[in-house]
Amino acid sequence: MRSIKFNLSTPAATGWDAAIALTEAYLTENLKANQLLERLPDTFSGERRAACQSLFLGALRHGHRVQHALQPFIRQKPRALIEAIFLVAGYEMLSAEPEKYPQIVHHAVERSKKLAAKSETGLLNAVLRKLPEALAATHPSNKPDAHFSHPKWLFKRWNKEFGAQTTLKLMEWNQRIPATYLKLYETPSELPKGLETTRWDQFYKVSAGASWKNDLHPLLNKGNAYVKDPSTRLAPGLLAPKKGDDVLDLCAAPGGKAYDLAHLMGREGHIVALDLPGNRIQRLSENLENLATEKLQCTILEGDLLELTDDTFSQEGLPAHYDAVMLDAPCSNTGVIQRRTDVKWRLRGRDVSNCAYLQKQLLAAAARCVKPGGRLVYSTCSIEIDENREVVDAFLKSDAGARFTLKDSAISLPWETGHDGAGAFLLLADSEGAATNP
Repeated sequence: MRSIKFNLSTPAATGWDAAIALTEAYLTENLKANQLLERLPDTFSGERRAACQSLFLGALRHGHRVQHALQPFIRQKPRALIEAIFLVAGYEMLSAEPEKYPQIVHHAVERSKKLAAKSETGLLNAVLRKLPEALAATHPSNKPDAHFSHPKWLFKRWNKEFGAQTTLKLMEWNQRIPATYLKLYETPSELPKGLETTRWDQFYKVSAGASWKNDLHPLLNKGNAYVKDPSTRLAPGLLAPKKGDDVLDLCAAPGGKAYDLAHLMGREGHIVALDLPGNRIQRLSENLENLATEKLQCTILEGDLLELTDDTFSQEGLPAHYDAVMLDAPCSNTGVIQRRTDVKWRLRGRDVSNCAYLQKQLLAAAARCVKPGGRLVYSTCSIEIDENREVVDAFLKSDAGARFTLKDSAISLPWETGHDGAGAFLLLADSEGAATNP
């Protein structure tokens, strides 16, 4: 049997071809969706790239529903290529009017003739013709996890945590195609082309017809805008750094929080951004370069938060304690499944508890960097209570959190707020008693 081999650099390669190639790779390789999209050659651009991304992410977003519908018709699991075609074609059917179904079947079968055995194309033809009726048979009332294409364990967890009706709202939210937002740090005299106003101050929705090259990249290249979801405003808003503050941004890459912190400080003071060594540091460096001014010093510190000591800072000529500390902790990402649809399939039940364990350690380490009377914000892009309020409660009961008080919090539940999920908690350090690092 021939495996799928597309030369995506040629004009003959379509967005559909690329989507099949990426979906096949997703099924066979342990890579994230964004990592696979980065494989597309630079020449694969414009409408072809947009079509590929839509089909590929749509296949991942609705794949479980398609696989569930296929079960009565397939006795033996097909190889990855054939499964990829089923997933992409199934998503096309879910997105199309019934009169388009024959066209979708014909296109998939014809394209597969150059890539698959005759028996496989016959299977595709027979099953795809039956697929629309099988897809329509899944319903929220009888098979909610399949209908909304979520893992059964996650559906059960949310059902217990949020209740049945709320869980349905959450899963339905996750299945929508996410909007793209730009945050503008300078109020425009007139609305830039390609953007639409929103109910969130400084956040603008990218319109369907926007040209990234002509309309949006000029804004981004000036350093006056950043692509980010409105949920990202919560944590910096709670921290509220002041002009002249020493600010420590932990787990800082790629630098989106630093943008917000710098502008809240009036671009006066000192931001130290820490993250683990690796590829993300390069992006962080580029972003901080755009922020630095005569009055705003930006410093990158490569290292592990759990290994930080006073000596670590002193060796770099940096203060060991800060007026304001931001910890945007690694998490399960359950608040951003709409935007990162493969998260729900990469997660396992134990991951939430593992994240919570690490988050408690990171929060204790971050607390040692806060000056007496200083401010600490703990945040995640998770909607899990285990990773939000329970982590903070455990911290406040610990020795590390003894000098802190919970002052304020902000929780985003996407089905309520209309944007990504997140948790953010403002902790104030007592004005007396010194912070200590080992």
